[in-house]
Amino acid sequence: MEKRMINELLQQARTDAPSVTALAADLIRIPSRGGIDDYEPVLAAIEDWLKPRGLRHRRLHSPDGKAVAILIEVTGDRPGPVWVLDACLDTAPFGDETAWSFSPTAGDVSNGFLRGRGAADSKTAAAMFCHIAAAISRQSDQLAGNLAVLLDVDEHTGNFGGAMALMTAIAPAAIAGAMIGYPGHEEVVIGGRGVFRARLHVHGSAGHSGSSKPNTANAVSRAARLVTAR
Repeated sequence: MEKRMINELLQQARTDAPSVTALAADLIRIPSRGGIDDYEPVLAAIEDWLKPRGLRHRRLHSPDGKAVAILIEVTGDRPGPVWVLDACLDTAPFGDETAWSFSPTAGDVSNGFLRGRGAADSKTAAAMFCHIAAAISRQSDQLAGNLAVLLDVDEHTGNFGGAMALMTAIAPAAIAGAMIGYPGHEEVVIGGRGVFRARLHVHGSAGHSGSSKPNTANAVSRAARLVTAR
């Protein structure tokens, strides 16, 4: 059963590959450098791909009203958790364009490689995730839970506006996990990103600094040992 399922997935991947490459190439040809370019063209290009395929989607906005992501939602027929696929549609800057041996918005395939800014990070992943959403939507009657695909245009700015907007669009407690479409197919890397803040209260016995009998249970001494412990 498992082997058959893997073979079916591989066949689906081979079938979708030309369409994934074509969508990724279209996205690469649209400059969307973080904090530099207008994101409307790349957002519109994704929406134009999604609409004829009947995929439910909406734009997410920052508190000041700017579009920061597109969210694609596939709802299963049975209750269950939300799994998130995440890829960014904005890119790093081009840098010195005279140093490029081809256009940073080439969007062509040369010697088996898709060329242009965003081919690796991560418009190709965005194209793949759109196709995954389309495939799963055709089998939503077998799905327990929901699929959410986040296509962020506020990632390379360092603001992570799309990710933050997702936390208001979907209840965080419902999310079972997120998979990020970063470059490389050699392995699946499991990790965490972000900041966890905690407030610790350390208790001890007060004592005078000039006492002939220093108190080893002083709260400050305990706090110092705590923060230096490995």
